[in-house]
Amino acid sequence: MQDGSQDPQRGAMVPTDPASHAVAPSILHGTLMLVLGCIAAMFLPFVGVLLIAYGMRELAEAKGLRGLALALALCAGLVLISLFSDVNASILLAPMMVSCLGVVFCMWRGATVTNISVAIAIAALASFGIDAAIAASSGDSIHDIATSYFADSLRVSAGSDIEGDLLFQQIGYLIEAMWPFMYVSSASLDALVAGIGSYLMHTRSTGRPKRPSLSNFDAPMWSVGVLSIAIVCLGASFTGFAEAGILRTISATALMSIRIIFACQGFGVVNAWMSRRRIGCATRTLSIFFIFWSEMMFFIMSIVGLIDVWANFRKLPRDGSYI
Repeated sequence: MQDGSQDPQRGAMVPTDPASHAVAPSILHGTLMLVLGCIAAMFLPFVGVLLIAYGMRELAEAKGLRGLALALALCAGLVLISLFSDVNASILLAPMMVSCLGVVFCMWRGATVTNISVAIAIAALASFGIDAAIAASSGDSIHDIATSYFADSLRVSAGSDIEGDLLFQQIGYLIEAMWPFMYVSSASLDALVAGIGSYLMHTRSTGRPKRPSLSNFDAPMWSVGVLSIAIVCLGASFTGFAEAGILRTISATALMSIRIIFACQGFGVVNAWMSRRRIGCATRTLSIFFIFWSEMMFFIMSIVGLIDVWANFRKLPRDGSYI
C-alpha cells in the first residue's frame, strides 16, 4: 500500500509529498560527519571517504559555495593537524579529501562524465605528487618504490617455483609499463564511494531520491581522441628512441585509464538491454558476473562501449554526457 493521506473533498487516498520526508541540512551535523569520516579513514578507508563526502555535501546543501569553502577549510585544518600528529595519516587523508571535494562539487552542480573525470585526474595527480615528494625527500624515485612494491607483492603471490618465475616475467613487464595506473584506479574507487555518500546526503536533504542510472552513462567524444592518441604513442614507444620507456608508461596508463570510461559505457548498454527485456534477478546477477569476467579477461565491455559511441544502441540524446 502506498503511503498517503485522506483527501477531505474526494475521500480518496492521495500520495504524500516526498519532500515531507526531507531533513534540513545542518552545518553542525555536516561538520561532525566530515570529522568522523577523517577518523574512520584511519581504520576503514572507504567508510571514511563515504562519511567525508556525506559531510561535504551537507555543508554544500546548507550554505552553497560558502559551505564548500568551509569544507575546504576544515579539510586543510584536519590535514594540518594530522601532519603534526601522524605524517602517515595526513598522507592518507589528503588525496581522499581532494577526491571527495571534487566529486561533491561536481554532483552538487550537475555531474557529467567530463567533470567527474577531471576530478578523478586531479585526485590521482595529488596522490602521485605527494608520494613523489616523499620519495624525493628520502633520495629515492617514485618509479623505483612503486615498481619494487608491486614486484615484491607479485613475487609473494606467484611463488618461487618455475611457474611463478614465468608469471613474474610476464606480468613484471606490465607493471613496469603501467605502474602509475594504481593512482588512477585508487582515485576512481574513492570517487565512486564519495559519489554514494554525496547521493545519500542529497536524498536525505531533499526527500526526492533521483538515483543515477548506469543505463544513461554516455562517453564524451574527447575520450575517443585520448584513446587514439594513447594507441599511437604506445606504438611509437616501441621504436627504440631514448625516452621510449617514459612514453610507453604514459601511453599505457592513459590507455588503461580511458578504458574505464568505455567499460562503463559497455556496462550501460548491457544494463539498458536487460532492463528492456525485464531480465530476472537471478539471471541478471549471473550475467553481471559474466560480463565483469569478460571485461577483465578480454575487454569485451570496453569494445562494446567504444562501438556504442557511434552506434548509439540506446538512442541517447547525447547533449552533454550526463551521468
